[in-house]
Amino acid sequence: MLQIKLMITGILDVENRFLNEDAVFIMSPIPEEKTEIPDLAEISLKLRIQSSEIDKTLPIKIINAGLSTLIVPIKTLESILNISPDLSELRDFCFNNGIDIIEVFTADVANKTNDYRTRVFAPTFGYLEDPATGSGNSAFGYYLLNNDMWISETIMIEQNGLIDNYNIVKLQKKLDENKRVRILFGGGAITKIDGEYTIYE
Repeated sequence: MLQIKLMITGILDVENRFLNEDAVFIMSPIPEEKTEIPDLAEISLKLRIQSSEIDKTLPIKIINAGLSTLIVPIKTLESILNISPDLSELRDFCFNNGIDIIEVFTADVANKTNDYRTRVFAPTFGYLEDPATGSGNSAFGYYLLNNDMWISETIMIEQNGLIDNYNIVKLQKKLDENKRVRILFGGGAITKIDGEYTIYE
């Protein structure tokens, strides 16, 4: 086991399970939940979706497991794939509400062997979408635990806005040295492009 020291979150344990599980797992920080949530109508407006596309049977939460993450349940895969917000509008919304990233999710998946589809919008970092996210999905893992939605030993998450060419993020849970349930996030990687860049001045 390795340890990674981050300036914001402290020391995080890293488990190399590449040989058996084709993944490396990192233990996420102890979560913090925010009580003040933006209005549903404003969330819908900034995501540029109809409020009817949000699953109101589930709560909207802000959980910090490394980054302050607004978690929004969406009813269908079609709706989640069609989300196309404006970068500057979403950035202002996040800054005004103390949010680092926005994670939308649905249990309606492209591949039924997976558990959830997520998309993570990160406008405060200068780009619209993160295709594979550790801290956001860690917050989502705590969300699943808190709402009795943890449905298997390893949660398999499809992430990004492409129906078939998605990335996989894995979540597991583990007791830490103080007997607190912690989320482990992990995954593997494949080389899609191999080459050299030459920069001329």
